[in-house]
Amino acid sequence: MHPALTEPVSQLAYDGRLHAQEAVTAARTLEGVEPGLHVRLVEHRDNSTHSPEEAEVVLGLVRDLLGRSWSDPSERGADGSPAGPRALEERDVIVITPYNAQVGLLRRVLDDAGLPDVAVGTVDRFQGQEAAVAILSMAASSHSDVSRGMGFLLDRHRLNVGISRGQHSAFVVRSEVLTDFSPRSPEELVALGAFLRLCEGAVTTERVGEPHPVG
Repeated sequence: MHPALTEPVSQLAYDGRLHAQEAVTAARTLEGVEPGLHVRLVEHRDNSTHSPEEAEVVLGLVRDLLGRSWSDPSERGADGSPAGPRALEERDVIVITPYNAQVGLLRRVLDDAGLPDVAVGTVDRFQGQEAAVAILSMAASSHSDVSRGMGFLLDRHRLNVGISRGQHSAFVVRSEVLTDFSPRSPEELVALGAFLRLCEGAVTTERVGEPHPVG
């Protein structure tokens, strides 16, 4: 991961002890996008395991990202020499979500948009994989809508795995009111606090509809 993305992941799951190999990762660049964690706040209600609103935001992000100039010094050409900058492709973006219902919805939305090579799945699918950009769609609208409980949705391990799939940047797409609740257990309190700190450390936080670029 780029050092700017390693930092929030390190604070989330490793007590600040995780460090990037800056000699390589700090040189990764994506045209017009600041490295690190980004948050996109989406207004939606009554969604439990899938969100059409978030799916549309994810599609917009993917469309905006594709074609931007991507440079990674670790990439090599056929002759073994540094590959140099290239356009970001569908295979360079992965979309992660906690729920299979949102996986299915996102897959349909991306396929209908002619983007079949953007990988979509749950955290379990992407263990050990990485891409230039990771997009995490939380899907649920609020605490009262959450299937399997907030402990599952905001689990630090799962968030860590999802975000750390990104080599350069990661986007968390979430409901504006997802964190508007009073924890009912010590576990919920810890999970909520960690997620709030994660989001507060984002390099950009935008509400969908504001006239700002992705980066």
